[in-house]
Amino acid sequence: MTVLKEYQEGKTTFLSADVDHYSSKKGQPTSDMPVFYNPRMRINRDLSVLVLDTYCKTNQVDLICEPLTGSGIRSLRYLNEVKGDFHSVMFDTNSEAVEIAERNVASNGFDERAQVILGDARILLLTESRGKRFDFIDIDPFGNPNPFLNAAIQGINPRRGLIGITATDMPALCGVYPRVALRKYGGISIRAPFVHELALRLVIGSAFSVAGMNDFSISPILSLSTDHYIRVWIETKASKSEGNQDSERIGLVRYCRHCMAWDVIPLLALKRASEFRHIRSGCPDKVEVAGPMWIGSIQDPEFVTQTAETMEEHKNSISRRTKLMLNLITQESSIQEFYLDIHQMCDIYSWPPPKQDDVIKSLEERGYKCVRSHFKPTAIRTNATVKEVVKVIKSILGER
Repeated sequence: MTVLKEYQEGKTTFLSADVDHYSSKKGQPTSDMPVFYNPRMRINRDLSVLVLDTYCKTNQVDLICEPLTGSGIRSLRYLNEVKGDFHSVMFDTNSEAVEIAERNVASNGFDERAQVILGDARILLLTESRGKRFDFIDIDPFGNPNPFLNAAIQGINPRRGLIGITATDMPALCGVYPRVALRKYGGISIRAPFVHELALRLVIGSAFSVAGMNDFSISPILSLSTDHYIRVWIETKASKSEGNQDSERIGLVRYCRHCMAWDVIPLLALKRASEFRHIRSGCPDKVEVAGPMWIGSIQDPEFVTQTAETMEEHKNSISRRTKLMLNLITQESSIQEFYLDIHQMCDIYSWPPPKQDDVIKSLEERGYKCVRSHFKPTAIRTNATVKEVVKVIKSILGER
């Protein structure tokens, strides 16, 4: 018999398997739990509530889907905390999870707005969307989301839809297993100081490929990287012409680990790629190449700002950490260049790292945009070149 525990997240109370009881490490859930629930993913769910609520203000949302529901907490929070009268369809292959999700639906009073179905998510995404396509699909697997993407694209509303994608297999995406990344995501991963952004872009690039196969275009509107996972919300639309335009946003990233110089080459312009430029002399000619991946925007500044405004309506039901994270995302959303890790940059040059605020202030005095990045506590996002950032750090250290 499963040991259950009552949890509260946001404004929603629900039952799930007792995480502490089934974890070898306290609070660390495993995929073989009788009913899966991960408390550490709250920031993901908090932001998902804010994103969907913001999206609903300007888009018609009638039907949402959670293909891998577990305890059902995501759909429960959407139904309970997002304004609207939409219906939710929830799937799981685990009969015990389905039973618990049904109990949670009933106890929260959503019998008329939610349906829980036992079965394979990939099949159900196709069969349950035949009568009416989904307006929002939330893909939150344990590991790689790609096995569900093709069915999700085929099950989403062709006029306009929203898909949330979480990936937790960070070793493959962050350069530990580049061959696995190539096999799963269609692009090579490398180890670099902005590796989590590369991971995010690999996932978006993979979504582009799947969407393109189905004559859909994509547009990332908000992206998140924290803890052991990445998350992106992508607007989709059935459009061959816009999908063709998306192909301009697929490319390769070249990086030198000896001087931290990097550049981006659109795949369509590969034949015209210039010679790689290092920041300092003496670097080996060989550079590391990552991709193909998405090289376009990973945030929609206008939507991110609207989501931050929506956060005020939910300030009593989301965590303090979520608020801090979204504020950082909002600040950096208008800067398209990759984030830079100040500490890793200083390690490469054998320098003691200066204060982050000093680097930001110095770059701003030189006319550049510069803010902290949500990707890492020691990272900044700026429109200054890596060479200029190196110059600024050297100047700061020389003043000591």
